[in-house]
Amino acid sequence: MAEYLQPESLEEAAGMIAAHGSSLAIVAGGTSAMRFVVPYAEHVMGVRGLDMTAIERSSGGLSLGSGVTMSQIRESLPIPALQEAARGIGGPALQNMATVGGNIFAHQPYGDVAVVLLALDATVTFSSVNGEQTQKLAEFYEAGGEPEGLLTRIDCAAPGGELVYLKCGRRRFNSPTVVSVAACVGFDNGHVGNACIALGGASKHPMRCAAAEQALVGKALDEASIGAAADAAAAACSPGTDSVATEWYRRRMVATYLGRELTQIAG
Repeated sequence: MAEYLQPESLEEAAGMIAAHGSSLAIVAGGTSAMRFVVPYAEHVMGVRGLDMTAIERSSGGLSLGSGVTMSQIRESLPIPALQEAARGIGGPALQNMATVGGNIFAHQPYGDVAVVLLALDATVTFSSVNGEQTQKLAEFYEAGGEPEGLLTRIDCAAPGGELVYLKCGRRRFNSPTVVSVAACVGFDNGHVGNACIALGGASKHPMRCAAAEQALVGKALDEASIGAAADAAAAACSPGTDSVATEWYRRRMVATYLGRELTQIAG
């Protein structure tokens, strides 16, 4: 049976992580970790008691403590795409427990809120025995998604354009994710000035899709550029097959749902 650890501070938590390394499972809400991580851990560290539940808003953006729950996001945030992603994660009981920090580490195809955070070009901050380290969420995933410390905070700027999130599931409500897609597009003189495209269920981790972004920037958002971006996203992703959906179906849905989002943004 795993040893349970309860740190009283972020500094103590960082020390426990340094001492136990990969044999340690970190649990906040536990909705994902209890199934996928805890059964294989020698030590389990509970962090629900640490002060990581603050939501800070400013004109420039948003800061979320890693312990902020899906219910808090659903009820309190001014960004509809984040609210929609949180609303689609289980039912009310699960949303009261599941945290944004846990969602960032959720096994794919889960991690819907993380997909929206990627489209917002979010940064993540980790606390370790060496101090704090902040990096882009996209870079964290590209490097393998292995933390060096305790995730304490997620920061994102206000959307740099129109932000749309869609989830493909087998049911309308309380459904496992097939794929999820978030797109944030800003315009400059009638053409796409900036684009952030993020995909969930399309790789080992949620991913930014640079190929789709490049297919849009500098172009009018029309049928041709939307089709090119959708095709680029389908080609760039590497989804898996599981009991929910096949690789082929997920790839098709990436293109379909991104196309729907961009068409909606184009008006």
